[in-house]
Amino acid sequence: MTWRELYNAGLNQLNFYTSPFLGPMDEEYLALLERAYKLVAPRAQRRAEIPRIEVENMPRKTVVSNFGQIAKRLNRDVYFMAKFFQKELAVPGTVEGDVFTLHGEKSPKVVEAVYERFIRYYVVCPVCNSIDTELNREGRIFVMRCLACGASTPVKPL
Repeated sequence: MTWRELYNAGLNQLNFYTSPFLGPMDEEYLALLERAYKLVAPRAQRRAEIPRIEVENMPRKTVVSNFGQIAKRLNRDVYFMAKFFQKELAVPGTVEGDVFTLHGEKSPKVVEAVYERFIRYYVVCPVCNSIDTELNREGRIFVMRCLACGASTPVKPL
């Protein structure tokens, strides 16, 4: 349902003499409202998209094929993410382009659980739950700054 339909549905219930929005300003107001909705809606949808991790098991190694794309979407350094995965899973790994290889067999569910933990600790803003954050190092402390609400939150170092 568009804003125009919602607004018009509300106009049907309003009395002409009590509404401050009736008159020549209606069309301009509706046009501005639709324009604002078109600008805001795609950004809100983009924020809600957390990419899925693609895990493949091979003999004696586990491959995450879209690791670089995930790091780019989450606005994180690939090597920072790789270090987190290596510490949590207690296995060595290498990053080559967009592919992250863990030198040990791990089930996809375990890797997905570590990915969820990374998102919870280092990506999602604790104030507004947005994933549009950036991670900066200030001295020995990592600070996560939200691009949506502006909150700054210290996070655990690796």
